[in-house]
Amino acid sequence: MATEAQIGIGAEFHLEATAGGALTPLGEITGISLPNPQVAEVEATHFGSPNRRREYISGLIEDGEGTFEMNYVPGSATDALIRAALADHEQRGYMIVIPDGAGTWEVTGDCIVTGYERNVPIDDRMTATLSVRFTGASSEAAGA
Repeated sequence: MATEAQIGIGAEFHLEATAGGALTPLGEITGISLPNPQVAEVEATHFGSPNRRREYISGLIEDGEGTFEMNYVPGSATDALIRAALADHEQRGYMIVIPDGAGTWEVTGDCIVTGYERNVPIDDRMTATLSVRFTGASSEAAGA
């Protein structure tokens, strides 16, 4: 059976320009992390737990944090949008677009921008890493 593996060329990350505003594609993205849902384990052990064994129940789900690597272009629209999102502490909508054969797959939800690390090396391209905390539920579906 032939593989269905693909490369990520053409992937996109969009972030609301202002909280509740229009989604804006960020430029020069080179790496994307998707929400990583994890279910918390809540201990439910009691004095009568069978065989003196700890017991657990499922807790809340957390989508975790994401990082987005990019070429750093000082003063660009992407740079300005990220700095504004970091400064205003507002929850913003996002959309990740992933190539999927002839179409796309989209992951949408809300996030809070938590960091923006910029690197300026002497003999290489300038890069930046955007860090976000995914918040609430995300959804996934075939793109439009």
